[in-house]
Amino acid sequence: MLKWRATFLTLAGLGLAFLLACSSSGSGSGGNVASGSMNVHLVDGPISGYQEINVNIQSVEINSNGTWITLGTPNKTINLLGLVGGVEETLVTGATLPAGHYSQMRLVLGSGNTVKLADGSVQPLKVPSGMQSGIKLIVNFDVAAGTTKDVWIDFDAAHSIQVVQAGMSGQYILRPTIWAFDKIATGSIQGTLTDAATSTGLPGVTVYAETLDGSGNARIARSTVTDANGAYTLDLLPVGTTYYVVSHPLVGTTTPQAYDAKASEAFALTASTPVFTYSAAFTANASTGTVSGGLTPLATSSQSDQVNLLQSLVTSSGSFSFIVRTTMAVVGTSTETYDFTTVPVGAYSVQAVRNTLNLDGTTTTTTSTVQPATVTASTTTTVNLGL
Repeated sequence: MLKWRATFLTLAGLGLAFLLACSSSGSGSGGNVASGSMNVHLVDGPISGYQEINVNIQSVEINSNGTWITLGTPNKTINLLGLVGGVEETLVTGATLPAGHYSQMRLVLGSGNTVKLADGSVQPLKVPSGMQSGIKLIVNFDVAAGTTKDVWIDFDAAHSIQVVQAGMSGQYILRPTIWAFDKIATGSIQGTLTDAATSTGLPGVTVYAETLDGSGNARIARSTVTDANGAYTLDLLPVGTTYYVVSHPLVGTTTPQAYDAKASEAFALTASTPVFTYSAAFTANASTGTVSGGLTPLATSSQSDQVNLLQSLVTSSGSFSFIVRTTMAVVGTSTETYDFTTVPVGAYSVQAVRNTLNLDGTTTTTTSTVQPATVTASTTTTVNLGL
């Protein structure tokens, strides 16, 4: 009897210890699911032709094993163009979620989205019906138990607004290009861009961080603009990738001054070396022309087209074709067009990139053949693109 009682007490003690261990191993809806927390911030890249791009964000959600979890409900209208040069908007603070791997997030938008044009007029920004369930983002990060993950969403406005003309008026349609990053796994490149003749800083200049795939095709990973002194910072660059800094300065609006493009050497960002500096002096070029053309077939209501102007630039590791400018094509009643103005004379090429929004919220990307474009002074070079 004493032996049985001792055994019972021992088992009861072990059971109590097991229950205590389970209750302290983590928290969550079941009481024994390990959890972490997440902060979500929003930033944007530069775009010309608009004073404001106002987007109403209702909620931020993340997918956990097929179930959407609401991280936060900011329910606010945000001017994306106010989120450049290091400025950010916090959408979620300290949201609790199960520990684990995550591969998909989404932003649920509300109504009242608008754009304020360069002339001060305000136009509605239409959200396609395929995005009513939310703008989906492909992500790749892990949330460890007891830790806080800082996620930054880059809403690339320059590639997110498509103009569809109807007579003399136009519709402005949201075609979002968005990336999300875990800030702990990112680095930055910073520097100053100057005029080679005067050594003064170049203000308001677009700067790209670009990557090259295995076939040598360039992609813009991040963009920013220089400040009044010509300084810039390209942040939120995921480590484990090699980047090139590319700029094709165009300074001023009334009588813009163009400069020849340059690309940096290759910067391989790693966890141990996440920060680099690149400064460059650019040569002004008064001889400029225009590159323009049409796209066929016309983009449908579920498609948007961007056109990239590329140029072969010399780096320390060789010559590569980089994107020096990019624009969204304008869809008319029966035509779709693009143009690049005030382009320094020289040899370039152009390529169209079409994004199609599928019914399930995913996006399919197709590209046109790269076509050559030689720019001569005071003339327009026409290059039509087929997709």
